Amino acid sequence: MAAVTPATSDRHLNRWWYAATGFLTLLFGSSTVNVLFNVLGKPMSEEFGWSRSVISNGFSIETVMVGVSIIGLGILVDRYGPRMPSVPMAVGFGGGLMLMAALPDSRLAFYALCAVIGACGGALNPVAHATVVSAWFADRRGLALGLLMAGMGACGVLMPYLANWALEAAGWRGAFLVIGALCAMIPTAVYAFVTKMPPTHENERRQARAAGRVAGESLWTIARGYRQFWLLSLAIFLVSTATFGLMSQVVPMTTDKGIDRDVAVVVLSVLSLSSVGARLVVGYLLDRFFAPFIGSILFALCGVGVALLISSTSTGVLLLGAVLIGLALGAEGDVAAYMTSRYFPKHSYGRVLGFVYFLFAMGSAAGVFLLGQVYGLTGSYTAGIVPIVAMVGIAVVCLLGMGSYRYGLDHRETAAAETMPPAAEPATP
Repeated sequence: MAAVTPATSDRHLNRWWYAATGFLTLLFGSSTVNVLFNVLGKPMSEEFGWSRSVISNGFSIETVMVGVSIIGLGILVDRYGPRMPSVPMAVGFGGGLMLMAALPDSRLAFYALCAVIGACGGALNPVAHATVVSAWFADRRGLALGLLMAGMGACGVLMPYLANWALEAAGWRGAFLVIGALCAMIPTAVYAFVTKMPPTHENERRQARAAGRVAGESLWTIARGYRQFWLLSLAIFLVSTATFGLMSQVVPMTTDKGIDRDVAVVVLSVLSLSSVGARLVVGYLLDRFFAPFIGSILFALCGVGVALLISSTSTGVLLLGAVLIGLALGAEGDVAAYMTSRYFPKHSYGRVLGFVYFLFAMGSAAGVFLLGQVYGLTGSYTAGIVPIVAMVGIAVVCLLGMGSYRYGLDHRETAAAETMPPAAEPATP
């Protein structure tokens, strides 16, 4: 039987545009900060006489604030739709990066700007766009989410070269100004003029609000009634520790081994490029195979990549490690977004994915902190292999314990859900 798709109710715009323009937002999304601090952090710290830990601390603050903003955005998207909360946040994110160009020699000012950028960074993460794409696609949902998520990987591929070019042309201040302007204008235009939910989904949300309710189940109800909520959240937290946490240290980690900076940038770009291809391939596979199984395989390969990237001094082995980590980096966003649509009610999608991505961000911050502490205590990153690989192993176990899908592609509860612990019924108009 042919899959039903909400696209039939709207003839004004092909539904694939929502995935494509979401890709464009993520191309200039919150991953930009990771790249900019990798590439511009050294000249910044040299100008001010700061230690490397100052830049790492700023990035950790930004990452924590992104996580907080993601939860808030997810709740607001479920309540008000994607456009209203996302436009001002996108403006604030890009504006904060632009203000870095005028940064004085003040750690407090630097940390404050990192907090502002992070507080607005939720809109430059996949949550709002993934909510839209998941609502528009029943058939080929995995592929559509893969196209959307590829924007994050593409950011990692494009942005190091753009940042290097801007650094050479205008210094680190000019680089922040130019890239910040792009990050403000492009995502804001996408949210303001393109992004929207299907009419039927929007009507259900508005009718629930008119009745004094919020469509879907609360985050607290889901946390109590769905064990998959905690399994998925923990898996994503642990894997993001190994991927984004490690990614933030690729350039200094590689150059500390005596390898040329240009090679280090190539390793970082290969990691990101691998994640772009992985997102598209994983999206295709999610439409055909069981998502926890796909995620488990790629997360296991990530553990191998972590060991190779941290321990090796061979350029070829470093590139192989980057590819394997990139596969997991590409898989985790797709897996989280797809599995949220298959295990939780549709009108709770934004808030659930927001919480999952909050832990995604916290995992990134934890990875940065962990590797920073390892480096500070030992003078190298080698001792970080054991705890990071162990975390990846636990993540694999969590995914394998998810059980059968709870919701079909049409968002209706499946027969398998009857054997699971009961949860409150979703609110209906």
